[in-house]
Amino acid sequence: MPDEVKSAQEPKTAAWTKALSTGFEPMYAMNRRAFECWARGMSRLSHDMAQFMQSRLLEDSVMWEKLASCRDVTDAVDCESRFAAKASADYSEAAQKFSRLVFEIASNCSTGLRHAPTTGE
Repeated sequence: MPDEVKSAQEPKTAAWTKALSTGFEPMYAMNRRAFECWARGMSRLSHDMAQFMQSRLLEDSVMWEKLASCRDVTDAVDCESRFAAKASADYSEAAQKFSRLVFEIASNCSTGLRHAPTTGE
């Protein structure tokens, strides 16, 4: 390729690259903020879920100890029914808590995106 043609094409390419990179800066900043928001929220959610599972496993092991100490079928059925009622209430409460937390994560992240600046940071 002759030098005249090559040098004439380089400024156009440089201008296009500069325009493209400038156009992505606001989107990159917005995506970074969205990811950070999502990561913080998911970290909190996974922490809360791990705590819940730990407490349920502890209660399960306590129930097995109580069940092993039952001396007749009536005691065993009573133990199981109390355990099932408590577990059901715990799981229902946890499901509501986790649903609220997921909704908060979505709301917080979308609020941050709606108020995102239109220029790079």
